[in-house]
This record gives sequence, structure tokens and C-alpha cells, in this order.
Amino acid sequence: MIRKMMLVGGAMISALVLGTSTAEAATGYLIFQGKDYAQYDSKTDFAEVCDEEQDGNGVYAQYRQKFGMLTLRDSNGSKIGCGHATIPDVTSFRICEDDSCSPWRIVR
Repeated sequence: MIRKMMLVGGAMISALVLGTSTAEAATGYLIFQGKDYAQYDSKTDFAEVCDEEQDGNGVYAQYRQKFGMLTLRDSNGSKIGCGHATIPDVTSFRICEDDSCSPWRIVR
């Protein structure tokens, strides 16, 4: 009986620990448009947009903030390297290729 209670108690503690670590890890947000992508980390305010397609289309991301909006571009096209910046207080963002944009991704 005691052994069974210890197993159940251990499983409950494991579930609590795993549940807590999963909730804390949800600071990174990523969206794709084809192979191109944009990302944002709400803990570090790191923003990045990457053109991963050799199709001649320009790629950029729009980041809405509490008081405005910034556009970040991958200015070297599909060559190695991405556009990145520190952008505080982002509430949502989207990736665009020329004039076609993804839906807005909400940041919590």
C-alpha cells in the first residue's frame, strides 16, 4: 500500500514539474510562408526574418508593438544570413513576401 502511494505521489510530482517547465518555455514564436520564416522571442525581444527561397521575391516581417509598428527585412535575399533586431513590446507579427502576407501571429 505504501509503495503504491509513493508511485502515485511520484507521478503527480513529475506531472507538476513537467507542466511548469512547459509553461515557462513558451516565449518563442515562429511563422512560415513557404520556406521563409520570421520569429520572435518575447523574453529576449529578439526578432528575425529569413528568406530561404531563391525565387527573387523580397521577404520582410512586420512587428506590431504597443505603440507602433516596425518592419524588418532580410536585405541580402536568399543568401546566408537573416535580418535581425531587438524589438521590445511586440504584440503580434507577420511575414510577407513581396505583397503577400501571412496572418498576424499574436505574442502573449
